[in-house]
Amino acid sequence: MAIDPLTTRNLCGKSAGENGLSEWVRDFTYQFRPGSFYHLSGPEFGGKRLLLQMLGLLLPPQSGEIIVDGSLVTDLDIDNLGEIRNRKYGFLFSSPLLLPAFSVLENVAMPLFKIAQVNAREAQIITDEILEIVGVSAIAATSIESLDVLHEMLTALARALVHHPRILIAEMVGTNMTNSEAETFLNTIRLSSQRLGLTAIATLAPHVSWEQADIRLEIGAEGAEEFARLDPHG
Repeated sequence: MAIDPLTTRNLCGKSAGENGLSEWVRDFTYQFRPGSFYHLSGPEFGGKRLLLQMLGLLLPPQSGEIIVDGSLVTDLDIDNLGEIRNRKYGFLFSSPLLLPAFSVLENVAMPLFKIAQVNAREAQIITDEILEIVGVSAIAATSIESLDVLHEMLTALARALVHHPRILIAEMVGTNMTNSEAETFLNTIRLSSQRLGLTAIATLAPHVSWEQADIRLEIGAEGAEEFARLDPHG
């Protein structure tokens, strides 16, 4: 039986927000399935950002359990949590955070040397595969300074996926993109998660529609409510 990449049990947390407002997550229990793209939605201080940070092992919960690939991780120390994040997670932020002095290929391949510690030949093979999956093979040799916003973010996505993580955590997807660019980008995340069998979990910029996600989880004071696309793999 396949193990779900990420499971939570009675997850609870609190964080102090801006202007004295706090975010809460209460008793969040859920099984995230491989090959699916999840959108965390809800009001601005309703807990979605806090939940995303806890699921990404960036903030510890107050109580409850987080299970990654069948192993309980909520009791691990900082070093072991960092190791889990490096091996099992990919992260995508609202800004691409690429290195401007390097090409698309060089930016994407970098985690393979830092995390997977593969040799140059293996890195080339793996990087070529991810560039093809994300759809940026044609611009592999292009410098980062020459890219538009969409292709910068596609490059950042490829970099987040190149070490074949089990879970992708994406924050405020679609920021600084037009609706058309955001739709293309979200569709690429969904198709990449299907092809690689990973779990993608994201919050979206306010102007971006969730229709490209497989599942929307609306997070609020009453817990989480699940909404599915009519054709989750269409």
